[in-house]
Amino acid sequence: MAASGQQLSDTGNRFASRWLAEPRCAELTPDTLIASWLTETGLLTRRLRTLCGDDFNMQVLRNAEGDDVIGLHREVLLCCGPAPCIYAVTDVPAATLREHDWLAQLGDEPLGETLQSRADVTRSSFSYALLQPESLPAAAKATTPAWARRSAFQIGAATLSVTEVFLAALNDCG
Repeated sequence: MAASGQQLSDTGNRFASRWLAEPRCAELTPDTLIASWLTETGLLTRRLRTLCGDDFNMQVLRNAEGDDVIGLHREVLLCCGPAPCIYAVTDVPAATLREHDWLAQLGDEPLGETLQSRADVTRSSFSYALLQPESLPAAAKATTPAWARRSAFQIGAATLSVTEVFLAALNDCG
């Protein structure tokens, strides 16, 4: 997937009011391991599968069709055994869902692997935020602030947004 200059809209983004061009805020920077995940341009699912082996699993927390603005809202956890390592949210605008209804049929399939198989997909650059635990669902088991990144994917002329949150358990994988 090639990078695109497409800007990510704030539609459906409910995590942080301030997203940054680089993974650092004030005096806080992520540790080396988390920084490597934040800037990873390959598939997170593939990297986590490599680390976790047979312990890798993906849990779909929510996959709900929405309204005339957000056509689909999907939340998943990528886990190493029982430990949630990455919490990801995908918001698909209604117009995108009408054009690409297969997005509503992903089920247990990771979005990234599906998008990577398509020739007409590009990804914007990332923006970053440090999220407070209370902004994350209970299933993420977050007790400390967590670094996140967001980007937009463009499928032809249609877009969708993805936010990925890197949880503390990621430090214990592999």
